[in-house]
Amino acid sequence: MGHMLNRRHLLAGTVAAGAATALAGCSPKQGASDSELRISWWGGSSNHRATLEALRLFEEANPGVRVKGEYTGFSGHLERLTTQLAGDTAPDVMQINWYWQTLFSRDGKGFFDLNGLRDIIDLSQFDARTLQMGTTNGHLNALAVTNAARLFYFNATTFDKAGVALPATWDELKATGPQMHKALGDAYYPIDGTFQDFAALARSYVVQKTGKPLVDTATKSLNCSPEDMREVAQLYTDLTQGHTWPAARVRASYGNVPQQEMRPWINGEYAGTYQWNSAIDKYTDTLSPGQTVKLAPYPMRDGATDAGLLYRPAMLFVINRNCKQPEAAARLINFLLNDPVGVRAMGLMRGVPVSAIAQKTLKDDGLLDGLKLESEAQIADLPKTVLESPYFEHPRVRDGFQDILEGLGYGRVSQKEAGERLYTDINAILHRVVR
Repeated sequence: MGHMLNRRHLLAGTVAAGAATALAGCSPKQGASDSELRISWWGGSSNHRATLEALRLFEEANPGVRVKGEYTGFSGHLERLTTQLAGDTAPDVMQINWYWQTLFSRDGKGFFDLNGLRDIIDLSQFDARTLQMGTTNGHLNALAVTNAARLFYFNATTFDKAGVALPATWDELKATGPQMHKALGDAYYPIDGTFQDFAALARSYVVQKTGKPLVDTATKSLNCSPEDMREVAQLYTDLTQGHTWPAARVRASYGNVPQQEMRPWINGEYAGTYQWNSAIDKYTDTLSPGQTVKLAPYPMRDGATDAGLLYRPAMLFVINRNCKQPEAAARLINFLLNDPVGVRAMGLMRGVPVSAIAQKTLKDDGLLDGLKLESEAQIADLPKTVLESPYFEHPRVRDGFQDILEGLGYGRVSQKEAGERLYTDINAILHRVVR
């Protein structure tokens, strides 16, 4: 039966064995398990291994505290956590997505207020913007593990082949389509993405004009004019008709596969992406040999005072409001986010960490370089005072943008109708979901 053990059991056994080894060297009093914490997260197998090793090291540094890891892939994790929270069986520490705060702690009282644990968690390692994005009604509910922003990455090899410079403005981005088409033919496009990718890009375009978050939680509505949404529909038309962004039917012909696994991306025909900086390695890793991806300047509209970056936590840690050992849970979070031992164990498995001391640790170890370092530097330099509402990423809001843009992309609705619906339909959805 041993050969039938799955990876999860093997990993759990590794942690148990490591904890037992650590405890064996302690006095009987230290070796006794005085408390047990549960922590849940999602991720891939390498993430699980790194986290389990970090938990082992935490147990080693905190005799008497045992930590049980509960982990899954991303699919189904929200549903599982929802059931646990409803049944009061949720773990002590939980990894959550940014917008889940709107589902589980609309008034700020759904999770433990970390402000009361600042003597244990070194909050000085986190910038004010990050702390604010985990705060609801004055309650610091969530602490970001890593922040992420969408940036423009282009296949420099393809652009060089076409004799086209990387775009630095919105007008230059639009112009690259006809230029690349003329130089290389029908198969080549300067940038590619899903409807959700375009919605994120369009949000930046609008926020640069308005200088406001796209979603106004107080009014439960879009923080822009109908004309701004008509410009979004126009932008989609300009990019697709100008051969800058593949039309919906062109993309669909390659099947429903992840963008980085599409043949046109792999071979350099789709020569760009508007992607999360935390995920860019997935894209560069799949490219055919000999191709190079570069970070492009971020385009800014005339007069813009904010880049419109959706710079937000990619994942956060929270403590169960009913946790019986909040101080121990806080020590665990501080170990994972701020302690060099825990930081080194995790490395970049959850992306570039937010914590200043964690970033310094990884830089000193030579782990932050190349596109990762360039991306962090660009994010730091761009103006980004606008704080977006988590409701922008609410599933129903995202589905609303998806349905309307998909209708436009496949010709089921006109550009005029799409622009109108982007305003009226999204407002109607926000009025239903914002509480």
